Amino acid sequence: MNFDLQTIWFILIGVLLIAYLITDGFDFGVGILYGFIPKNDIEKRVLLNSVGPVWDGNEVWLITAGAAVFAAFPEAYAALFSGLYIALFIVLVCLIFRACAFEFRSKEPSPGWRNFWDKALFIGSALPALLIGVAIGNVLGGLPIINSAIYGDYLSGFVYTEKFPINFLNLINPFTQHGFYGLLIGIAGFIFFILHGVSWLVWKVEGKLVDRAINIAKKLILPFIVLFILCAIVGYGISFKIGDPSKLSYLALPNNLLESLKPYIHGNTIVHALFRFPTIQTILIVLAIICTLLFYRHISTRNGKCAFADTALIAALGTLAGAFGAYPLLVPSSIGIEHSITVYNGSASTLTLTVMLLAALIFVPIVIAYQTWVYKMFLYKISVEELEKELKAEPDAEAY
Repeated sequence: MNFDLQTIWFILIGVLLIAYLITDGFDFGVGILYGFIPKNDIEKRVLLNSVGPVWDGNEVWLITAGAAVFAAFPEAYAALFSGLYIALFIVLVCLIFRACAFEFRSKEPSPGWRNFWDKALFIGSALPALLIGVAIGNVLGGLPIINSAIYGDYLSGFVYTEKFPINFLNLINPFTQHGFYGLLIGIAGFIFFILHGVSWLVWKVEGKLVDRAINIAKKLILPFIVLFILCAIVGYGISFKIGDPSKLSYLALPNNLLESLKPYIHGNTIVHALFRFPTIQTILIVLAIICTLLFYRHISTRNGKCAFADTALIAALGTLAGAFGAYPLLVPSSIGIEHSITVYNGSASTLTLTVMLLAALIFVPIVIAYQTWVYKMFLYKISVEELEKELKAEPDAEAY
């Protein structure tokens, strides 16, 4: 791994992704649980108020990560946001409806009104929770993109070869490598978000709601561990073909990184393409499994703070394992590895990366400090009884 501007931005975007999975991840989990564990309206409002002060700030990390990809790796942004347009559009619509549900749901006492926004909140949390993992798995599994420069077209850049609706359907097609891996990571990610939501509720909420959430989590821990290990095994088996070995120079890799690929080249195939740092990645995977087992222990003892740390570490360790495997590839190509987008052939200019790095070093710590302050201010226990007292004392209070 080289320590240059391109690699630094690869790491920074990974950090932003981890921050998003940790923060907005428990929002997704609570939103999914919202469809199952509350038995009445006041319990639903407790769940809403558990994330009410922080949910909108958590989405900042998604916007920041998207903007960073756009500025640092414009080729990857263009290829992904055009090829995955429908899937990303669905995620965006879900996030909009979820935001509206948070704000509008309790404004009117009508059962029909509240039922509509209840469904919007559940769907707006469940679909993105699934599709985010599907998107990550598809990217890691290799997408059908071509580098037009290989064919003498220096204007078109990287082009997604499949058109709608085939490109969307293949994202969840278990008979393609990237579709199968996308589904696998999507389902594992969906369960993870539920577990992460439970850890937040154990930390933030008191009462029978927490008991029900813990019961659900205990049933999901074993399936999650099995799926997590299966993701690692399938990832180990992923390989990418080399269409034309003479065109590998279009990856624009430094010589040392190009040489590091050679031990994995068997004929015209790069084997174990996502497991080129096996020792480090295996350690990260084992640590994530250990954190899952600790999570079971901590929710059993109602230690919400430690349970949340466990699921946060699972998100970080899993993302790091995938990032180590992918580097220096940003978007592997299933057409031929020489068509892939890397951190070098897909990056912006050195000037752009330098200016952005200076801005990130100034503003990201400010955002972290502000969010830390917000969490500290609002991280107090809430319960059905306390919310009922508050609503009786102040019927017009701005509670969710």
